[in-house]
Amino acid sequence: MKNSENRDRSAGPRPDSEHSPVRFGPFVLDGDRKKLWRDGVLVPLPSRALESLAYLIAHRDRAVDREEIISAAWHDVAVTDDSLIHAISVIRRALGDNPTQASFIETIPRRGYRFIGHVEPVEDAVQAEPVTLPDAAAVSEKTSDRASPWSRRLAVAVALLVVASAATVAYKRWLVSDASSENSTLIQQAAPPGTTMVSGGVVSPQGRHFAFIAREQQTGRTSLWIRAVSAIEPQRVPGTDGASQPFFSADGKTIAFFANGRLLATDVTGAHTRTIASVQGALAGGSWGANDVIVFAEWMTGLYAVPARGGPVSRLTRLDHTALDVAHAWPQFLPDGRRFLYQVISPDSTRAGVYIANVDASGSTRLLDSATAATYVAPGFLVYLQRDMLMAEPFDVAQLRFGGHAVRLATGVTAPSLADGIGLSASRDMLAFRWGAMEQQLTWVDRSGRPQSTLQVPTSMFNFRLSPDGRSVLAASSLTDSTGVWLVDLAQQRSTQLAADGIAAVWSPDGTRVAFTSRAGLDLHVRSSGGIGHAERVASNQSVKVLNDWSSSGNAIIYTQHEPATKLDLWHVPLSDGAAQPLLNTPFNEAQARISPDGRWIAYVSDTSGTQEVYLRRYPELDAPRRVSTDGGAQPQWRGDQRELFFLAPDRALMAVSLTDADASPLGVPRRLFQTSIADDPSGARDSYAAMPDGRSFLIDARSDATLAPITVLLHWASGFAAPAAMASDERDTTELGRRTRRAP
Repeated sequence: MKNSENRDRSAGPRPDSEHSPVRFGPFVLDGDRKKLWRDGVLVPLPSRALESLAYLIAHRDRAVDREEIISAAWHDVAVTDDSLIHAISVIRRALGDNPTQASFIETIPRRGYRFIGHVEPVEDAVQAEPVTLPDAAAVSEKTSDRASPWSRRLAVAVALLVVASAATVAYKRWLVSDASSENSTLIQQAAPPGTTMVSGGVVSPQGRHFAFIAREQQTGRTSLWIRAVSAIEPQRVPGTDGASQPFFSADGKTIAFFANGRLLATDVTGAHTRTIASVQGALAGGSWGANDVIVFAEWMTGLYAVPARGGPVSRLTRLDHTALDVAHAWPQFLPDGRRFLYQVISPDSTRAGVYIANVDASGSTRLLDSATAATYVAPGFLVYLQRDMLMAEPFDVAQLRFGGHAVRLATGVTAPSLADGIGLSASRDMLAFRWGAMEQQLTWVDRSGRPQSTLQVPTSMFNFRLSPDGRSVLAASSLTDSTGVWLVDLAQQRSTQLAADGIAAVWSPDGTRVAFTSRAGLDLHVRSSGGIGHAERVASNQSVKVLNDWSSSGNAIIYTQHEPATKLDLWHVPLSDGAAQPLLNTPFNEAQARISPDGRWIAYVSDTSGTQEVYLRRYPELDAPRRVSTDGGAQPQWRGDQRELFFLAPDRALMAVSLTDADASPLGVPRRLFQTSIADDPSGARDSYAAMPDGRSFLIDARSDATLAPITVLLHWASGFAAPAAMASDERDTTELGRRTRRAP
């Protein structure tokens, strides 16, 4: 009671009750029933978002500090500002509120938010059937006089993680740290000498080994490394060049990984490596079940299964573009070897989350609505990432029921990414993760790579495109939070949002118009670059379009589209009629196309040779390809006068090829300009750099050096934990799974 009174006093006097029904615009909010309606139709919102909205409305006479909103809406759980930012983003999407031209919620820079809409009291709130929404963000971390045994057992492990967090910045080489526990041991695994860490740690189910991926600093090649828990140093596994995203077999004797378009497996010594299956596209994790079935994710298409011994690959899930699925990722098997967890990535908060599915059946069920990745640990709990928080929650895998309270293990944990993999791995004896989210640093550099200045933007941005005159930058923000296409005036350092839900924007040749996609890539729009008038929809279907370029004639837009039979293909859509047609659709992948300034050539990337390389063809007739790169390449970009073509090497070095005569054979030899600090894989779908038209400077999507952060491995971290069934009935929240989840189509 004392804490509650202190919170009320710090919040200040309230203009009206947070629970009184109110109307604003077409919406009615009933704070007492925790419901929001629009024109009589229930609008789904997570409970924390509803509480935040109600608090802002009740205190609409002033700007409300972030800390005050968090104290009101998350009074029973410790969270960071990121949770509030996400909740505000969810509210804005539900209200259709543009943050740059707000009608309801105004952002007060460096302080908080204010509700600015007109509010009227409502005598009788809308009557509707109650709908229970999943809200895994509303996990309980209540402190009481009688803490649960599970929470008490976890306290020692949490203390160890706090010690590791404080030590992370000091570790430059491996270090085994004893901790104040009779059972637990902390290991900090730094990158081996001469390498850079490019993944999190992956632990073996039996707790004997952990593995990771490191990149050689001189060659840029990645390799698989394995360390036995009893050993002091990790060992590089021979024959694993190009490896990414490893995962152990259920018996811990074999480890699988992706490399050079294949799914491979090797024993822990690397004595025998074999191919399991051919894979394609941007891979997003895999898992090896107890029944010797492997499930792996391809970012743009869905989940697939293949026998671990090799054999036919079968599809398990398809992205539901009508539900705005962006990707299915990070599968993790449950102990029965049939059911597995995976993440659905979507800008729709009612769709996104962690799901459970079965290799023998269709359909899936959502378990957690705001987690990014999850894994099951015997005897019975889920370990998952929620924003940057590492959580553990008791879970009955037989009954599919949560029990007890979720406990926060650590904060500031690295999130999953295509570059780093899932970032979370756990067994009963080992827990591995990395601290430190990479911070974006948009940096202007010269031709030698020397930093010149930085570009300040209001949010993380990607897919940079410089205007033809070099005065402005187009960029897109996150696919799942604070989405939108932005225009940045370089002279004034001013950012303007052009489209709230747009992604993947490109310039018209004269710079007067921009094209972008919406609805997670399904709709293609064109509008004025000055933001005047409405966007015109040019094309719309159920295929995701990744925009590549706008033809120099101004008549067509080039984009990449995935086709099951021909993988990634180049398509073009004439602006006259919007009738899209394939431009280049071979059995191999083609992507990242750029049209030359004179409109006579197209540079693109293909894996026709088995390695991703940059090629050149005449456009639009598409004659025989001329190979530009010699040892791998991606993201080609033209200099404004067409005398050079730039691209990224596999080690992320920026390369240049002289093209005084594109008809010459052979083409010029690629020259290495400088090594970039780009974190993303150059072969990915988004641009990591932009070249000024004169070719003298470049905007680099650099990241802070989180690659120096070691992998944290905690041994015997779950020692003494009890399964949900062992908990006393008065200490368990036996909430039915069906009350927290919904069926997925």
